[in-house]
Amino acid sequence: MTSQRRTAQKQAVYDALRALDHPSATEVYAYLQGKEPAVSRGTVFRVLSAFSESGRVKKLRLLGDEAHYDFNTSPHAHARCRLCGRVWDLESVPAPLVLPEGFLLEESELEVSGVCASCAAKG
Repeated sequence: MTSQRRTAQKQAVYDALRALDHPSATEVYAYLQGKEPAVSRGTVFRVLSAFSESGRVKKLRLLGDEAHYDFNTSPHAHARCRLCGRVWDLESVPAPLVLPEGFLLEESELEVSGVCASCAAKG
C-alpha cells in the first residue's frame, strides 16, 4: 500500500512537471493542491530531488529565484523574466564559450535575464 501511494504521488508530481513550464517546487505544489491535495509539500521536494538526482529532470539554479525543473536535460541556455519569473529554453547561444586552455568543462548553466514582452506591455 505504501509503495502504491508513493508511486501515485511520484506520478502526480511527474504529471505536474509535464503540465507546467520550468516550474519551481512551490509551483508544482500549488498546482497539485487543486488536483491531488494529499500530496504534501515535503513529498513534492523529495520527489523532485529524486528526479533530479536520477537525471529525469534538470534542476535549474536560476539567479535570484528558487530552483526550477526542466525536462530538457541536454545542454541549453535559459531566459528568465526578472519581473514575473517565467523561464524559457534558448535552443542556441549566439557565441561559443571560449574556455581557458586546459579547462575541463563538467557542467554549464547559462541564463539571460530581462523583462518579457507581457511584463513590458504592462508598463
